[in-house]
Amino acid sequence: MKTILSVWLLGLALSALAAPVMVLTWETCLPEAAANNPELRAARANLAAAGFSAAGAHSGYLPQLSAGAGYTDTSGSTASTTTSDTTYSTSVSLSQNLFAGFQDRAKIAQGAANREVAEANLAVAKAKLSQDLKSAFVGLRYAQDNIVLTENIARRREENLRLVELRFESGNENKGSYLLTKASLAQARYENLQAQQSLVSSQAQLERVLGRGDTGELEVRGDIPFSEPGQAPDFRELARQVPDYQQAAAQQKSAAAGVTLARSGLYPSLNLSGSVGRTGDNWYPEGTQRSVGLNLSVPLYSGGKDYYATKSAVSSLEAAASNTDSAEQQLVVRLKQTYASYVESVAKLKVDQAFLDASMTRADIARTKYNNGLMTFENWDIIENDLIQRQKSFLQSQRDRVVAEAAWEQAQGKGVIP
Repeated sequence: MKTILSVWLLGLALSALAAPVMVLTWETCLPEAAANNPELRAARANLAAAGFSAAGAHSGYLPQLSAGAGYTDTSGSTASTTTSDTTYSTSVSLSQNLFAGFQDRAKIAQGAANREVAEANLAVAKAKLSQDLKSAFVGLRYAQDNIVLTENIARRREENLRLVELRFESGNENKGSYLLTKASLAQARYENLQAQQSLVSSQAQLERVLGRGDTGELEVRGDIPFSEPGQAPDFRELARQVPDYQQAAAQQKSAAAGVTLARSGLYPSLNLSGSVGRTGDNWYPEGTQRSVGLNLSVPLYSGGKDYYATKSAVSSLEAAASNTDSAEQQLVVRLKQTYASYVESVAKLKVDQAFLDASMTRADIARTKYNNGLMTFENWDIIENDLIQRQKSFLQSQRDRVVAEAAWEQAQGKGVIP
């Protein structure tokens, strides 16, 4: 039994090792995310629904046509009658509303405003997906590069340990230096283990953004195109172009139409109707009936329903207007913050690159000096630690630069999703 179990476990291990790695590039991720991301699909469906509702709002201006047929059997009735016990009827009716207290116009305006809200929501969803995709892609790229970096650091720590161990065995170094170098190697291996564990969560994040299930191990290659920040824009003018502001403005339009809709109950209603039909005692009735009517309905009292509905709609409009002003102010602050972070991330990457170049040169010189006994262990260890820290900082700055630019694009309601 143990032999069978061992063989089975070995087979699982071999199959896991043989699992194919799916390689993705930025160019392949874009269309997949645009087509499969569930949040974006929902936003598109909501826009389609809002478009149909807006089109349906025009029905109030169009006539209503209906047709009917009937059959009546009174043979079981105890009442005496001189006519036939069965009656057949057919009819066609046409009605046209001439005035409904501006209700139809308000419904069309409200439908158009709701469609604008849905369009803004779709733009917001595209911008958010663009940011999520860039963050997930560069996050997985960072996780992969971090594994390589931590492996290189561990390898460098091993070389340092051998160097210190030789000097310790020859009596040129103390035991504390040897133990510290050994502990640094253990720390490097631990950080490599952390990097490997974080790779799994980074893969899962990219799968989520792409709208995939658990498809196995992913690997990304290549870089995300980026641009340099230009001059600071007019943030208040830019805020009015952001989909979040357009969404609030469209909701204000919808609330304004809601006021007109609520007031429509206070106005009279005028309807024109007409019908033509046949009635008789056989399948094809011969008796023709025609009717034409013009009906005027004047509301006198509805228990205060229309009055309070109008008051409520006016208050909702005031709230929507305040929300629009608040959205503009919040967007100005957000745009300024994300732009500042974007500019700073670009500058920081250049600074970290310069420090990394300097640290690598210093580390090469320091290793040679320490190996020749021209530098103390303490000074050499400081330079080695500085190099490792600069390598980590540079890798993080590469990631943060892409994330900051993606956040700046998202704040503007822009992105790479078509």
